[in-house]
Amino acid sequence: MNREQNEERQAEIAQTPGEMLRAAREQLGYSQKDIANRLRLRLSVINDIEDNRFEQAQLATFTRGYVRSYAKYVGVDEKSILALLDQYGHAQPQEQEMQSFSRRTKREAHDSRIMGLTWILAAVFLGLTAVWWWQSLQVQPSTHKESTVKAEVSAPANEQDSSYVSTLEENGAATVTKADTSPSSAAVAQPESANTSSQSNTSASSETSASSESATSNQSVANQADTSVTEAKPVDVQTPAAEETVAVVPDLQLTFSGDCWIDIKDANGKRLETGIKKAGDKLDLDGKAPFKIVLGAPGVVKMNYQGQPVDLSKYPAGRVARFKLPQ
Repeated sequence: MNREQNEERQAEIAQTPGEMLRAAREQLGYSQKDIANRLRLRLSVINDIEDNRFEQAQLATFTRGYVRSYAKYVGVDEKSILALLDQYGHAQPQEQEMQSFSRRTKREAHDSRIMGLTWILAAVFLGLTAVWWWQSLQVQPSTHKESTVKAEVSAPANEQDSSYVSTLEENGAATVTKADTSPSSAAVAQPESANTSSQSNTSASSETSASSESATSNQSVANQADTSVTEAKPVDVQTPAAEETVAVVPDLQLTFSGDCWIDIKDANGKRLETGIKKAGDKLDLDGKAPFKIVLGAPGVVKMNYQGQPVDLSKYPAGRVARFKLPQ
């Protein structure tokens, strides 16, 4: 009687998904830690699966994927174990397939694109700098020529001023000479002294008027020369400034401080990334907004959308976060 009860009990135990996986693991000589390291899952996740604790928040969404990977690794029939899992109320319309954890090829291609864009921007910046330097060299000879023209314009003006002074001196000397000779003429011809004196005064007045007109004319020429010099001012030349390089910011940036399963799609339904990420991993993603995002452990994720941080503190730790960006 006791033997039959033990056999029935063992049959019931063997019918649970967790016990089937545990028995297969122990038969192969693996520990729970070995399975966790191989599947890249936390040890607590393996323990919950073997204890049939499928209602845990961290397992509820991805139970079928975890159990299938576990069964495949220990050699248990996947269909049988999933059928038992369905009896526990975990049948899902769409199965969450475990994706490859290796994204090295995709990351390298993305990094090479970024490096190529960086080199292009650097070449453009160097080209603009060379153009600016060349234009600066062209401006310096132009400024030197303008200074030379200004000096040449100033020289005739100075010559005109000297000519004006010489003319005044000559006119003054002529006036003095005529004034000195007038008394001697009066001494020689006394009867005509009054007429001679009158003529001398008239001549002196005429010469003074002529000198004044000559001085006015010379002054006008000097003023015109000064005006032409003043108008010949150097023209300011604006040199183009080098254009600033624009840093390319990805639409989504994610940094992980712990293990986290993610699934990200863009507005076209294209899956940009999926799978489990380890602590220290970083992701840069581009696509068409809005993005559909699923985070298994939002507490270990830091996210930026178009360069701005996204607040994930409103999602409880240990619970799956589903949201769209922009919201």
